[in-house]
Amino acid sequence: MSNDAHRDAIATIPRDEYLTTEEVAAWLKVAPSTVCRWRLAGRGPRVTWLSPSPPRYRRTDIAAWLDAVAA
Repeated sequence: MSNDAHRDAIATIPRDEYLTTEEVAAWLKVAPSTVCRWRLAGRGPRVTWLSPSPPRYRRTDIAAWLDAVAA
């Protein structure tokens, strides 16, 4: 596969957006401290650590968590 073809193939892979705690809180209409509390208690959406801080949340993980807690 040529480099151009490889780049084109990678470009077609859907990219998930990573949100901050504040963005998740705004989306869910709760306080950022609530999202932090959920994370610390292991009850919130799956968290991804891209660096030592701050945590990030993928939109698909948030949607999956919402589906699970709403069931």
